[in-house]
Amino acid sequence: MDYSFKLGTCVADFKQHLSVLPYLTADYSLRQVPKMGGCDSKSSKGSTAKPKAKPSKVKKKNLNPADYVFSKQTDAVLIRKEGSIDGEQFNLEECKNCDIFLLDTIATSFVDDCHNCRVFIGPVETSVFIRNCTNCSFVIACQQYRCRDCQDCKLSLYCGTEPIIESSQNMQFACFDFNYFSLRGQMARAGLKPWNNKWWMVYDFNKNEDKPNWGLLNQDEASSLLRLEACAAVVTPEELENERVVPITLGSRPWPTKETCFVVFLPDSETLVEAFLSKATAKWAICRARSMVLQEEQLKTFFAWAKEPKLASKCKGQEMTGIQVCGQDVQQQVQDALTLTGMATGAKNIRIIPEKETEALAKSFFETWKDEV
Repeated sequence: MDYSFKLGTCVADFKQHLSVLPYLTADYSLRQVPKMGGCDSKSSKGSTAKPKAKPSKVKKKNLNPADYVFSKQTDAVLIRKEGSIDGEQFNLEECKNCDIFLLDTIATSFVDDCHNCRVFIGPVETSVFIRNCTNCSFVIACQQYRCRDCQDCKLSLYCGTEPIIESSQNMQFACFDFNYFSLRGQMARAGLKPWNNKWWMVYDFNKNEDKPNWGLLNQDEASSLLRLEACAAVVTPEELENERVVPITLGSRPWPTKETCFVVFLPDSETLVEAFLSKATAKWAICRARSMVLQEEQLKTFFAWAKEPKLASKCKGQEMTGIQVCGQDVQQQVQDALTLTGMATGAKNIRIIPEKETEALAKSFFETWKDEV
């Protein structure tokens, strides 16, 4: 398959829709990847600050394109282990009834004309583009997700930006639910923060109010989308039972209670974020989580309740993380957790949004304010 042709198609396709939603230029503007001729997108980490330069990779020689595609396979188990893709582009095409596991970091990925397959696509630094697939189950971790001309597919998704569907029907989405020993390190190498997951914020270019083209997949089904016995030789039962790398969030599902608590972590608090999520998973339901850089006016609005005049300027141009949890008496329980446990040592970097401000500020933070490049 001619992947240089795919690049032209993909870029033209994205440009066609940028005029429809101007804000999409932040999340879905494209650039070429000087790797294997594929489509990539500018990595949006929700930051207006100049991104940190990534370490330059040693240029690889003599890559064989045939090693970076599964093509025209039927009734097969297809696995790529850690280190076998190593940040290159990897594509799937014309596979039928296959179990596919890409257990490595990937630059970008196309999936075309696959049917009745069960597919895991490991941490993807930029975009996954799925086209003309039917009755497939996907478990994907990526910065950007898009599908076109697909039908009857189920997804367990981690996506750092809002997922896009186009000309597709009966697409079902749930939060990412899969685990193996290397996943955390691979997500870090791909620049994906495990908690910054917008799996539920799906944008449909062909929205149909009378008959929606997408819906929510029961979260209990997400863990069974893959036939795990097919990868038992490389992913052990112990790995699957480890604490989740990507937390399960409710997103737009019904929340078990209206009692919520909105916790904000100031810049450079990733260790505290992970500790809080570990505690939250055991005690409360995690509604939603997000990392982003707020603009100056947004910071003023966001911290208007605070009695710390320098708080907004302290966060200017830097990424913050917000986590909203819900549960019975959750506000007091979170307060106790942050003052009476080991997390108290990081109290100066954590703020609890006042209860009366929670609804409005959470809506702005998680829904209204868009990422900027």
